[in-house]
Amino acid sequence: MCAASVLVIYESINTISNGAGYFTEVNTTKTLTEIDMSALPISAMAVTIVSKAILFFLCYRIKTPTMSALSSDHQNDVASNIVALICGLIGSFAYKKSINEKLIFIGPMGAILISLYIIFTWIRQANGQVKRLTGLTADPRFLSQITWITYHHSPLIEKIDTVRAFYFGTSYLVEVDIVLREDMMLKQAHDIGESLQKKIEELPEYAFARIDHEYSHSPGDEHKVV
Repeated sequence: MCAASVLVIYESINTISNGAGYFTEVNTTKTLTEIDMSALPISAMAVTIVSKAILFFLCYRIKTPTMSALSSDHQNDVASNIVALICGLIGSFAYKKSINEKLIFIGPMGAILISLYIIFTWIRQANGQVKRLTGLTADPRFLSQITWITYHHSPLIEKIDTVRAFYFGTSYLVEVDIVLREDMMLKQAHDIGESLQKKIEELPEYAFARIDHEYSHSPGDEHKVV
């Protein structure tokens, strides 16, 4: 989308330059670019605006990173087609000299503005997705939610050693270290850890719960830290 928008900006600048020569040069051979706004392109843009608006509202209601990217794409399509329709109609009337002929510049100027908007929104969207794909630490509110679930899971949990969560694609990779009694039976400790893991996985995010009986050691003593 960004590459296409850059190309649109380039073509729009050429159109403006050509139009400026038409109005300023004496005995110029340059001509204005015709803008076809017949019933067919108008109908196509109107259908696109309505359909993309419906898709935007449907995707916006689903709060996932994938749906967020799709809703942003549909929003860009709605905005770009509305601007294209309005500017195209103004440019078409200007070309036919129904209004001031110099208003034909509205078309390429509108294309430049909407292209800059699309570039900005996609760079912002890409920045957020790159952070997720590179294992960004989860939001503090999500970490607090995991801590609350763990704290209220069982009265046999003596301490919460560590709560970590990282973006793992569009979901989270969660790691929880809980401290149990040193003399607790393995079966009981396993059942507490497994039930906690299943409870966290219902959020739904991928989770891994590790059991420990003391909290004074460093995580690097047991596992490779990456």
